[in-house]
Amino acid sequence: MVGPGWVREALGEATAALQAAGVDSPRLDAEVLLRAVLGWDRARLYAGLTDPIAETALAEYRALIARRAAGEPVAYLTGEREFMGQPFVVGPGVLVPRPETECLVEWLGARVRAEPRWAAGLVAVDVGTGSGAIACALAVE
Repeated sequence: MVGPGWVREALGEATAALQAAGVDSPRLDAEVLLRAVLGWDRARLYAGLTDPIAETALAEYRALIARRAAGEPVAYLTGEREFMGQPFVVGPGVLVPRPETECLVEWLGARVRAEPRWAAGLVAVDVGTGSGAIACALAVE
């Protein structure tokens, strides 16, 4: 069966809508939002492409797609963003951790491992960044 009441078709419809809106990563964003609505991981999503999707879930998904097409960040729509393998809660009042910021944490972690004496009195302050992702990642490093 095909139609918007099926996972594969809902994903295709959403990808096309995001692509038409000029979103940089339409397929990825469509997948992330559908997984958030369904509560599935990526493997379950691909295994369930031929599964039906409930009308309520489809309506919720379409609403998220419309918000994404209007420019709202995916992280704000899902309420979460991963940073260095850890999930962080984000929202409109919180800066979304950017992938390139991981380079900063990786650089500092490598420096500390290479020169432990340099880091003996090191104090790191993460001020005004929003989610606290940098400080948490540095603590793990």
